[in-house]
Amino acid sequence: MPTGISVVICCFNSATRIKPTLKHLYKQKGISTFLWEVILVNNGSADNTSEVAINVWDSFIMEKPKFKIVDEPTPGLSFARQKGINESYFDYILFCDDDNWLDEDYLIVALNSMQEDPSIGALGGTGYPVFEKKETPYFWVNQYHALAVGIQSEIDGDITDERGVLYGAGMIVNKLAYKNLIENFQFEFQISDRIGNTLLSSGDHELCLALKKIGFKIHYSKSLTFKHYIPGYRTTIKYYKRLFLGFGMSNAMLSIYYVNKGSLNNIKNDYRYIAMRCLKNIVFTSAFLLRKGYFFNKNNYKYLDNVHCLYSNMGHLKAIIKIKNLYKTQFSRYPLFKQ
Repeated sequence: MPTGISVVICCFNSATRIKPTLKHLYKQKGISTFLWEVILVNNGSADNTSEVAINVWDSFIMEKPKFKIVDEPTPGLSFARQKGINESYFDYILFCDDDNWLDEDYLIVALNSMQEDPSIGALGGTGYPVFEKKETPYFWVNQYHALAVGIQSEIDGDITDERGVLYGAGMIVNKLAYKNLIENFQFEFQISDRIGNTLLSSGDHELCLALKKIGFKIHYSKSLTFKHYIPGYRTTIKYYKRLFLGFGMSNAMLSIYYVNKGSLNNIKNDYRYIAMRCLKNIVFTSAFLLRKGYFFNKNNYKYLDNVHCLYSNMGHLKAIIKIKNLYKTQFSRYPLFKQ
C-alpha cells in the first residue's frame, strides 16, 4: 500500500454541515496533495449531500487532492466507515466526521506520527467544541465526554494500557492492522454504530479494542487538534438521554472483548449478576434523583452524570438477552475472541 492518508467522511443528510468540513480539509498545509485523498461515503442520505459536496470541492481553485463520493446503502456509521476503508488507496485512514474542522497541520502531524511507529493501530487527537448556541451549564463537568471533545488522556503517546480506546472523530487507523483483523481474525463490527437518528454508538471503541486484542497500540497525540461543531439539539437533556441509553446498549455489546476464555462456561451466571447490578444501579440512581428533586426540574444539568448512570444502565439491561445469544454464537466461531 502506498504511504499517505485517505480521509473518510461518512455522511447522513450532511448538506448543511459539509461545507466548513471540506474547507478545513482544503486548507491543510505541509503535505503534498499526492499523499492524501478525500472519500465521502454517502450513507443513505435523503438530502442533496453529494451535490453540495461536489460543488464545494469544485469551487476550490488551487491544487487539491483526489476527491470521490461512494455510496453505502446499509445504514450505520460502522458500515459507512468500513466502506470508506475498502475504497481507500493509502495505508492510513483518517475518520473525519461531517462536523469536524481539522487544524491545518492535522494531516502532516498524523502521517508523521503513524510512520514513526508501525505498531500503532489507531491514533487520536483532541476535539474542541464550537457551539451553535450558548454553552450549556456544567458542560466541562459532565457532558464533554459524551460528545467527542476534550482531552482523551493525560498521557501524550501510548495509552494502550491506560484508556485503551479513542473517540472516532479525527481518529487515524493503520490500514495494515485493519486488514490483519479482517483477513486473519474475520473481524466484524458487533456494533452498527449510529443509524440515522438512532444513537447506538461506540463502533470506534470496538475497533480500538479489536486492534488492541491482536497486539497493536492505541496512541493519543496532544498535537492533533480539531474543532467539533455542536448543534443546539445535541446539548439538550432529551438528546442526552437517548445518547446515554445507546451508550449502555453499546457497552453491553463491547463486554465480549473483556471476558476471559476461562469464564465462557459461566456466561449464564455472569449475565444474571450483571442484570442484577444494572437493576440495583437503576433503583439507587432513581432514588437519588428523586431526593434531589431532579424529576421536578428536568432541565437541571447539575445531575446529568446521574442521568447518564440511570439511562446507560437501562440500555445495558435492555441488551443483556441479545448479548447472551451473541456469546453463544460468536465465541464458538470467531477467531478474534480466542486470543
